[in-house]
Amino acid sequence: MDARVRRFRKQAREENRGRSGRRRRYSGSLRALAVGYLRQQMKRGSSTETVASELGVSGWSLIRWTRRTRVEKSVGLRPVAVVPDGAEVRSSTVTLVTPDGYRIEGLRGLDVRPVLEALR
Repeated sequence: MDARVRRFRKQAREENRGRSGRRRRYSGSLRALAVGYLRQQMKRGSSTETVASELGVSGWSLIRWTRRTRVEKSVGLRPVAVVPDGAEVRSSTVTLVTPDGYRIEGLRGLDVRPVLEALR
């Protein structure tokens, strides 16, 4: 068994003492370890289900972690400009981008609050 698989399983046991089935939770660092191992094994021809079985997690969880990692990497910081009160602003609409990658454009100032509340 690969050392990373042993390390993943050991840390997962420590994080999930007493939890089983759907109640298990995995930290971000543990998910990143699993995703890195999955990518390496897929280059060697392994399937997601095979890797998930080795790690002791569901294939669907591993797929979700991979997607989430891709979205997190694609979200970067963008420069913003702070303008003084009363200065002319180029756009009167707001663009809202959620952590899940959804993008909502064209919102007016008063429309933002209900959308944010609905996304909570």
